[in-house]
Amino acid sequence: MQLQEISKIISQTHIFESLPKEDHEKIAKVTEVIKYKKGNIIFKENELADAFYIIVEGEVEILKEGKDVQEVLAKKKSYDVFGEMAVIDELPRSATIRAHSDITLLKIEKDNFTSLLKDFSHISLEISRSICQTVRNTNKTYINDLEKRNKQLELAYDKLKKTQNELIKAEKLSVVGKFASIIIHDIKNPMTNIRAYAELIKLTAPDNQKMTRSAQIIMQEVDRLTKMTSELLDFVRGEIQISKTPVNLVSFIETMIDTVKEDFIKHNIHIHFDHKNDNVVLIDSEKMKRVFYNIITNCKDAIYEDGHIKITIEEDEKWTRIVIIDNGNGMDKETLNNIFEPFFTKKKKGTGLGMAIVKGIVESHGGAIKVFSELNTGTKFEISLPHI
Repeated sequence: MQLQEISKIISQTHIFESLPKEDHEKIAKVTEVIKYKKGNIIFKENELADAFYIIVEGEVEILKEGKDVQEVLAKKKSYDVFGEMAVIDELPRSATIRAHSDITLLKIEKDNFTSLLKDFSHISLEISRSICQTVRNTNKTYINDLEKRNKQLELAYDKLKKTQNELIKAEKLSVVGKFASIIIHDIKNPMTNIRAYAELIKLTAPDNQKMTRSAQIIMQEVDRLTKMTSELLDFVRGEIQISKTPVNLVSFIETMIDTVKEDFIKHNIHIHFDHKNDNVVLIDSEKMKRVFYNIITNCKDAIYEDGHIKITIEEDEKWTRIVIIDNGNGMDKETLNNIFEPFFTKKKKGTGLGMAIVKGIVESHGGAIKVFSELNTGTKFEISLPHI
């Protein structure tokens, strides 16, 4: 590189740009042109300072030694300077400089640089500004890096927490699965026999109200126990197997209402079914009965007195929607947020799997379920099923 070219580069460096042309030429005479390949180290942290550098072409990284890795604090490019701080304060290098690309540098030895400071006193001010700018850029980079690391830590923590919860849930399901698989077979026959004898007692003593009532309670409790174990077994099996057939939704819901109407009237709860058109959907009838019974039972449990449950069918371009609204006591935020979580329940009876199974069945049909609720107001269930 010719002396004139070096002088021109020096004149474009902010530390020396205010000097006259003849001074640029003087500095150029004590300057050495050196080249480095990408990845080469120009100098290392804690080395003694022996020179000051001007970047002609390319880019360098300022690195700080961490516990396990080197952190990039800042980068410098063409016509920037580096290495001046340690040359001035005569302390070891405070950082490592590495070539971020193939680079060409102008190198001014320490003694020559010190002489320049004596000859051109105002250069000290420019160097101070350069150092301040370097510190600002380093701080900015460091703060940005801290913010980035904090976000990464938050994401890692959330992922770890989610994984931990999944492992706990999987462990619970494993234990429940083993337990359910064993007991479902062990209690099926005894429960069937108990229920059969309860039915026989009820039939043979129709005039004995106390005995009839007791037999009815036995049958209800057997049914409840059988349902609970079935829910456990269905849920721990994981993937829900369905067999879909075309079903008239209006007739299906009317049949479901007929099966529960008498019991609901005893609890002073009235069901209103409002529909305009016959809607045909592709569903597994037996699985969707479970969905209907679980939701309608939840509605009944939430109503204290003078209850009303309204069922409607809505349609849009993609979905047939079953909407079930009750005027019960509603749910608090915790219950609403966790309603589909396995094993979550605030009831004294139950497994906490009913609504998790409901969600699984609806989603296995390619549908979706939503719940809206307010305390002391009521709850709204929306079951969306795709059109055929």
